[in-house]
Amino acid sequence: MVTLREARTSRLLTMRELAEQAGVALSTLYLIENGRSVPSFRVIRALCAVLGMQPADIVEFATAVEEARQGKAAAA
Repeated sequence: MVTLREARTSRLLTMRELAEQAGVALSTLYLIENGRSVPSFRVIRALCAVLGMQPADIVEFATAVEEARQGKAAAA
């Protein structure tokens, strides 16, 4: 599992480039990378699409993925 920052920099993307390609505000990306915001599933999907990764592969998204799984299991 890697951090969002590690995934972004390994693909040689600046924060601005990732934000633009994903259609996410630069400030939103900054807050996520610095642990100050939990992204919506729309943002998670958009960032992962650009990075070519699954949400569970990125540390900042793993909690949201796990909570969604637990919520679905509890509803079943």
